[in-house]
Amino acid sequence: MKPDSFDDAYARIQAATRTRTQTEIANLLGIKQSSISDAKKKNTIPDGWLVTLYRSIGLEPDWVLYGQEPVSRREGFCLGHAVRESLSDYASATIKATVYAMSRIDPQSGGWQREGIESIPIFDQLNRPHLLVVKMDGMSMEPVIRRGAYVGIDCDDTRFRSGEVYALEIPGEGLVIKRIVRDMEAKRLALLSDNPAHQAQNFPLENPDLRAVGKVVWIIQEI
Repeated sequence: MKPDSFDDAYARIQAATRTRTQTEIANLLGIKQSSISDAKKKNTIPDGWLVTLYRSIGLEPDWVLYGQEPVSRREGFCLGHAVRESLSDYASATIKATVYAMSRIDPQSGGWQREGIESIPIFDQLNRPHLLVVKMDGMSMEPVIRRGAYVGIDCDDTRFRSGEVYALEIPGEGLVIKRIVRDMEAKRLALLSDNPAHQAQNFPLENPDLRAVGKVVWIIQEI
């Protein structure tokens, strides 16, 4: 099976290591920053990176290259992109964000219907130009996203990257939040739940009925 592009694999590394810049990645891997540019030009992740990531934090090479679960077999590992905070930390926040229900469905179109149910204060750092905040209504993404959590979604980021968590609109189901894996060999898109009690959903890669709403960028929930 052909590995995903360098950009997709690199994004997974950033998500798992909570790094933002090439300098941070280079320091983590013990390489020169120019080596990242060289790898990008070759559109490949060097074997040495995979060995370092596996030995240092337990990242599975197949997840880095292909987005195939599990992310890690190391006990206690938690994917770094989902930031979990305590609700009590937000008492002094000044921005109000409307919170929408996930399961509201338009009776005529069968599509997800935006219906505000409450508002919460958030810090300015969590805001986005097109931010959508929903309240998690199921347990499929536990333990990372628990039922009742407030989930921030960046609606400007709708390009699927394997291993990341997205909000999607599925006709008849409303809004769902799942971890995405692109299976290029089978030409399908797998929607995975972090909760092993919930089965994966598979769709053709080109499915006009499946709409990406945005990428999950933060979570507010009780610890």
